Amino acid sequence: MKQILIVGNKAKEGVHRALEQIEPWLAERAQVKVDLELESEVRSDEVDLAVVLGGDGSVLRAARGLAKQGVPLLGLNVSKFGFLTEATADDYRAVLGDVLEGRYRLAERMMLGCRLERVGETMLDTVGLNDAVVARTSLSRIMTIDLHVDGELVTTYRADGLIVATPVGSTAHSLAAGGPIVYPEMDALVIAPICPHTLSNRPLVLPGHLTVSLEARDWAEPPALTVDGQVTQEMQDGDVVQVQRAEKPLRLIQTGRNAFFATLRNKLDWRGQPRYAK
Repeated sequence: MKQILIVGNKAKEGVHRALEQIEPWLAERAQVKVDLELESEVRSDEVDLAVVLGGDGSVLRAARGLAKQGVPLLGLNVSKFGFLTEATADDYRAVLGDVLEGRYRLAERMMLGCRLERVGETMLDTVGLNDAVVARTSLSRIMTIDLHVDGELVTTYRADGLIVATPVGSTAHSLAAGGPIVYPEMDALVIAPICPHTLSNRPLVLPGHLTVSLEARDWAEPPALTVDGQVTQEMQDGDVVQVQRAEKPLRLIQTGRNAFFATLRNKLDWRGQPRYAK
C-alpha cells in the first residue's frame, strides 16, 4: 500500500475544502499523512509521493522541502494559475486513480542551489525550483552587478536586478523580464537582467553544470537575494551570491494532463498569431 503525504497552503480556504474530499477517498486506498506546512521531517523511505494542494507557490514551497529527499510531487491546483500543477483538485479521483494504478511517468526538473556568502560566512543556503533574483527592494536607483561564470568575469550590468532561472523558472519572473522560454527538461541556466540600462545587455542561456556568481554594488539602498519569491536575504556591500545546479533534482509525477506546450497556450495565452474580430 502506498504511503502518501498531503501538503499545501493552509491559509487557503480552497485547500481545506479539497482536503475534506481527498483525504477520506485516499485513506481507503493508501496510507495517508497530512502535514500541510511540512512541520515534521520527511524521509524518502516513509513516503512514496506527496500530493500538493494549492497553486504554483505551494509547489515551489514543497519542492524546496522535499526535493532533497527524492519524494515525487503531484500538484493539484486549487488556485487561479497553477502552471506547475498536474490538474485541478476537482479531478482528483481520475488523477490519483491513475497514480495508484501506476499510470504515470516520473519527470526530473533541475533545482538551483543558492548561497549568499559574507566575508567567508554563509548567510543563506537554500534550494529553489524557479529562480534566484538579486534586485532592489525599494524605489531606489539602479545598481551595478558583476556576473562571473566559473570564476570568469562575463559582464557588468547596470540594472534593477538580475535573475538566474531554471528551465522551469524561465516561464516565470525571467519571462516577464524578457528572458527566453526554455523547455523544462533541459539542463540549463537562464540569466536575465531586469530593466538593464543599455541595449547591449541581453538574456543569456548557459549549460546547467556551470556556477554563476553575482556581486552587487553601487546601490542607493541594499538589494536582496530572493529565491522562488519566497526566501529573502538582504545583502550588504561585498556579499557574493553563488548559484549552481542543486545536487538533487525535483521529481514530478506526470499523468499526461499537463503537456508543456498546451500549458503555454492555455495559461499564458500563447497563440502564435493575431486574433481577428469576426
